[in-house]
Amino acid sequence: MTTAVPNSPIPHVRWGIVGASDIADRVMAPAMRASSSAELVAVASRSPERARAFADRHEVARTYESADALASDPDVDAIYVATEVDRHLADVLAAARAGKDVLVEKPIARTAAEGQEMVDACAVAGVRLGTCFYQRYNTRHLRIRELTATGRIGRVVTATLNFSGRSPEREGAWRQDPRRSGGGSFIDSASHCVDLLRFLFGEVRQVAAFTATLAAGYAVEDTATAILWLDGDVHATISAHWSTTDPSDARSSVIAVGGSEGTIVSWPLHDKFSRGTLLRMFPTVFSGRHLSHPSVSYLRTPFVEIETEEPAEVFADGEFLERTPVRIDVLPRELEIVARGA
Repeated sequence: MTTAVPNSPIPHVRWGIVGASDIADRVMAPAMRASSSAELVAVASRSPERARAFADRHEVARTYESADALASDPDVDAIYVATEVDRHLADVLAAARAGKDVLVEKPIARTAAEGQEMVDACAVAGVRLGTCFYQRYNTRHLRIRELTATGRIGRVVTATLNFSGRSPEREGAWRQDPRRSGGGSFIDSASHCVDLLRFLFGEVRQVAAFTATLAAGYAVEDTATAILWLDGDVHATISAHWSTTDPSDARSSVIAVGGSEGTIVSWPLHDKFSRGTLLRMFPTVFSGRHLSHPSVSYLRTPFVEIETEEPAEVFADGEFLERTPVRIDVLPRELEIVARGA
């Protein structure tokens, strides 16, 4: 059973992982081991060799060959499902039958019917079911939510997200097989964008979407575009393409939020550790002229070079630094660049 962490309201959770996948190996297992409120105690894979290798890398004591076997372990409190999408239903049902809370990778299912079956089974069993959407926990996205909620760019009216990257045909790739994945670029990538939009602005009122396979020969979509009308009358567009090649995260993995008094741009969407850039841009009035300049920036690199078309003063965490152009150490500081005019 879960136990309390001393001097913390967060319980200590003993995790089991079903599926020795890449995301479990690179991200989730290290995170569980690094957390003071988590412990990784077991892993299951249909391949005993793969399970053992995973366990050796992450110092996991027990390995299993099925979700049912892992779920029956009394020392496992909660289960993280990191298998292919066509296995999610069976793996989640195994966790529910054993009375274990379960976190499942996105997309949760191939179809709405499969997803609803998971929801119903967990409700009957009295266990919690979560989907692994990480965008809403990104520090930059939490900052966007704060900036928009406090009116820092005026009334929010638009949001544009592009979450794209070339995915050519690969033999045996389960994401490119609709029987295993349930879909292509939209269900795999745009689902993150939909969740982030709901987190930032509320529920979706209306949606129109277009999907096609334009650059590849596989049977799932490689090109997807959606238009959403969200609560608060925010209009949003999502692009999720496996058909395009662009080396710039600032164009291919980005969110831009437009308001009546400014714009927020942040990238990359794909980073799972909150690294990246956030810019808030708005016009400053000087002697009757509008001067456009970036005003808030978090950057991945330890230094940033700032140049503005108009003379400007740079503040970090509210304290004056100097006038532009300037090269400064910014992490993890918040910058404000205020244009003063010539």
